[in-house]
Amino acid sequence: MVDKKLMDGSKLVVLAVLTVAAVRVHGEPGARDAAVRLNNRGVAQMGQQFTEKAADSFAEAMKADPKMAQAAINEGIALMTLQKLDAAKDVLQKAIALDPKSPQAWYNLGLAQHAGNELDAALKSFQEAVKLDSRDVDSYYFEGVCYAELKEFDKAIATFKQALEINPMHASAEFALARALQRSGNTQDAREHFKTFQHLTSTKVSAAIGLAYGEQGRYSTVTPIEEHEAKPKGMIPVKLVAEPLSSQRDTGGACMLDVTGAGQMDLVVMQSGEQAIGVLHRTADGKFESVDAAAAGLKASGRAVACAVGDYDADGSNDLAVVLDDSVRLFRNLGKGKFQDVTADAGLKALNKPSGITFLDFDHDGDLDLFVTGSAATGGTQNVLWRNNGNKTFTEWTEPTGLGGSSRTAAAILTDFNNDRAVDIAVTGDGAAPMLFVNPREGKYPTQALYEEKLPATEGIAVLDFNKDGWMDIAVTHSGAPGVTLWRNVEGPKGLGRRFERVELPLKDAVRGWGVTPFDIDNDGWIDLAVVVETSAGPQVRVLRNRGDGTFEDVSKTLGLDAVKLTAPRGLIAGDVDGDGAADVIVTQENAAPVLLRNVGGNKNHSVRLDLSGYADNKTAIGAKVEIFANGHWQKWELAGAVGYQTQSAPQILVGLGDAEQVELLRILWPTGVLQDEIDLPEGPVIAMKEADRRGSSCPVLFAWDGHKYKLVTDVIGAGVVGHWFTPTRRNIPNPGEWIKVDGKQLASIDGKLSVRFIEPMEEVNYIDQLRLVAVDHPANVEVNPDEKFLDDPPFASGKVVASEDARLPAGAWDGEGRDVLDVLSRRDHSFASGFTATPYDGFANMHALTLNLGDVKAGGPLRLLMTGYVNYFSATSLYGAWQAGIKPVSPYAEAQMPDGTWQRITPGEAGFPAGLERTIVIDLTGKVPAGAQKIRLMTNLEIYWDQVLIDQSQHAQARTTEVPVSTATLHFRGYPKQIDGASPGDLDYDYDRVSLTGPFQHQRGNYTRFGDVTELVKGIDDRYVIFGSGEEIAARFDEAKLPVLPRGWKRDYFFYANGFVKDMDWWDASPFTVSQMPFHGMSKYPYPASESFPDENGALSYQLNWNDRFDSGEPVRSYRFDYRDLVSTPQEDSSTKRGAARQ
Repeated sequence: MVDKKLMDGSKLVVLAVLTVAAVRVHGEPGARDAAVRLNNRGVAQMGQQFTEKAADSFAEAMKADPKMAQAAINEGIALMTLQKLDAAKDVLQKAIALDPKSPQAWYNLGLAQHAGNELDAALKSFQEAVKLDSRDVDSYYFEGVCYAELKEFDKAIATFKQALEINPMHASAEFALARALQRSGNTQDAREHFKTFQHLTSTKVSAAIGLAYGEQGRYSTVTPIEEHEAKPKGMIPVKLVAEPLSSQRDTGGACMLDVTGAGQMDLVVMQSGEQAIGVLHRTADGKFESVDAAAAGLKASGRAVACAVGDYDADGSNDLAVVLDDSVRLFRNLGKGKFQDVTADAGLKALNKPSGITFLDFDHDGDLDLFVTGSAATGGTQNVLWRNNGNKTFTEWTEPTGLGGSSRTAAAILTDFNNDRAVDIAVTGDGAAPMLFVNPREGKYPTQALYEEKLPATEGIAVLDFNKDGWMDIAVTHSGAPGVTLWRNVEGPKGLGRRFERVELPLKDAVRGWGVTPFDIDNDGWIDLAVVVETSAGPQVRVLRNRGDGTFEDVSKTLGLDAVKLTAPRGLIAGDVDGDGAADVIVTQENAAPVLLRNVGGNKNHSVRLDLSGYADNKTAIGAKVEIFANGHWQKWELAGAVGYQTQSAPQILVGLGDAEQVELLRILWPTGVLQDEIDLPEGPVIAMKEADRRGSSCPVLFAWDGHKYKLVTDVIGAGVVGHWFTPTRRNIPNPGEWIKVDGKQLASIDGKLSVRFIEPMEEVNYIDQLRLVAVDHPANVEVNPDEKFLDDPPFASGKVVASEDARLPAGAWDGEGRDVLDVLSRRDHSFASGFTATPYDGFANMHALTLNLGDVKAGGPLRLLMTGYVNYFSATSLYGAWQAGIKPVSPYAEAQMPDGTWQRITPGEAGFPAGLERTIVIDLTGKVPAGAQKIRLMTNLEIYWDQVLIDQSQHAQARTTEVPVSTATLHFRGYPKQIDGASPGDLDYDYDRVSLTGPFQHQRGNYTRFGDVTELVKGIDDRYVIFGSGEEIAARFDEAKLPVLPRGWKRDYFFYANGFVKDMDWWDASPFTVSQMPFHGMSKYPYPASESFPDENGALSYQLNWNDRFDSGEPVRSYRFDYRDLVSTPQEDSSTKRGAARQ
């Protein structure tokens, strides 16, 4: 197993928690201290993907102190990551000369030698590492790998067994042992060890050795050096100055919202009486003044408890949800300071006795749902979940998710505490401990108690990553002593997820707690805590400052809080109220006015305010996870909606930067899974960041060599996607085979070979079983197309050659809005007929028609439509969202206009549509158009764009086919060709020669096919797949030597065939984040039931062990940004790949 500490979205680089402990050095200050700082800067740069800069920093450290062996080891690791193997070996040998007793130096030299296929040298290096650290299981593992690759299987088996004696859960040793046993003829034992490997990796008990940085063992990561007498820095001079705000009849609940439309965050306070909602408008200078909430449309009477802010209808303006002690209210923001009560229209009503409310996107479909805590009304539940239907209405969805709770609940906060990209919910209340509802993606939420200690009931709750380890920790307040507790998120027992351990806090006199909020009081980059407590001296606000070493100090008196007199404080809202770059705190009170604690002095350190807005996600960005890198330090924040006790802060994040003047890297994981990296960010107090418009999935795309370069043909096997959500009771039926026409001009011979590249440019795992190429020869006046199209259900299209002669335009054509589009459809030029209005759900439009006048149709002959276009694909998430709104996908079907003007359906099933990017489909209407009918129309609610429509009545057009056998097929990492967006949504092209080695995509966890020659795997349909992922490609060549000579006046086109399956990483796809379950051709459905399994016949074990030995942990990659460069490729180049080349 590879023991790694990872941030969600990056390799974590924090000196205190790296896998290999920080090295302690001694010596005189001066050059050595400078070398230490340079080394540690390089460690930080490695963690946030600036590998070249890191290598330079390590080299500079060596210049400052030529005897610093650790810097040399680190430089060697960086150079290996950059695939500079010779340079890496030179540096690592220098490190060994400086410190011959360093197992890390020998280990990494072995890795570099192994990557260069120097097996004998690598074996000796790993043996040296074993001598120096006889308990390092990874060194034994690689020693065994070298023996196995030298075909010394007995020694390999013995070495792998030694590794498993040290660590019985070392997944890679299990796999390698199984393969060595299989290759030595012991199939039965091999099968048992392979099953153990599958169990270890599928249950995440263990991760196998991978190819990416940080995944090749604990010695493969760079190591920091402990700085001389490093101590936590003290707090800069800061004071919190109290300013009472004018308000009345407050209940303690409050939130921040731009009510007036003036661009400032106003304070919305919960009150009791005829006007239960109060608004304190924030002026430009940070002062607050009362305004008429009722005049703004915020009218409610009774006792208001809490409020939540979020853009529930995706119109770009944040709305307001309020719970009173007996009802729920929703106010839509109309803009310009006006709101409308839409509670009844939205379908909301009181189903419990509320205590709190928060917006969240529990189902990750891009819109905001509502979660209400409280106590049960008669026959009801404690909590109530309202699912947003995407059409400005909500449906109560508590029972299907199991979120009702079992005792009174006080507050809820959303957090992805287990870093699985699914937002969980933590709830406080009367139970024995706060309850964590763990998001299962579909179905009922399992629960996990935050702790097992016997403590008083809990009230407020906040999440923060106080120790910078990438895992969100949780703070809660209690109805009795100790008032507040903080719980560190740590690894649980193997295979059992996360658990929490208590952190000691310097707060001994609290007898009760209320509100709690994370913030950075002094902008030093370490997240602090503010908490409302009751003590024997009265109610107080305490600030616990994070010292950066895992401990906290109470700085309340230093801040001047001992002089602040409070009546009945309840909630806390942190934010930069006056825009000076320091975090202020608003204290809400019950039956008293709020108090502003203005931060004076915190802005001596730098800060930046992050203002996020969603695109495909909710516009408020609630649920987004944010990581910031500046001056060698990471921070992680979650935009959590409600925070603390009956409060919600402004939907921005104020990030302290210490003495750093600029954010070097901003990383965002948006709720629907979009990953986004931003660098070279402008200096300034605010960074406004909009979610990137990015598709996460499409399907693999085909490029063909035309004699000059590789150019896009189209995408392939989009219909082969597995586990696609259609309804709660149905998933798609995959069609694994597809024929694609490649025009003869697109494919040129070189050295008797025809070259194509089949690449995954997005975020899917592909299971490719067969690749074929067929030459289709025909007279020059004949056009050929395969009988192909996307159909929801079998029987699927035949793929047969359709030869057309004298195909003509229709006599007339009109789009869904009645516009004449005949000219648009007369040629293939990427000018498209559409005539529909897109919905908020990708791939869906209003119901619309493309109407065609067929003109004169020959009686008794064939009648086919040759329709060229593309579909802007729906996703599983958009299918789910549309289903919630009551919209079902309607695949195109044909109707004919009868003589009386009525329309009659003429295709009992679907007519079909293009299965991806532009291509020609064949719709056969032979014998289906009633006599006398001239007009037909295709009806659908899908986003289909038509480029050309032709009518074909050919009967005897000639064509002949000849198989072009595959000559070679090689799998390797290519990167991401630059995407070129057309004018119409989803109309894409790619520049194959402009490539980024990094991109905003992930890999699914599991075993992929090894890089190199995969020709054997693509020759037949046998469930022996080439399994490859994001940024990887198959380079295939086909031998044209036996193709017949073309007759005079004929031309040659080609049909490319791919058979296989594709799996997206969409939230609503089945098992989206793993390579398993492996699909197979005989499965009844996907996911298939327990009664079915992937074929385990003769040869299947050998296939799994000998081909699919490239493990990917699925952990976050080092960079999510595109960084394009020229990377020209030709068919003559050696398409083999260096051992170890992998994603960045």
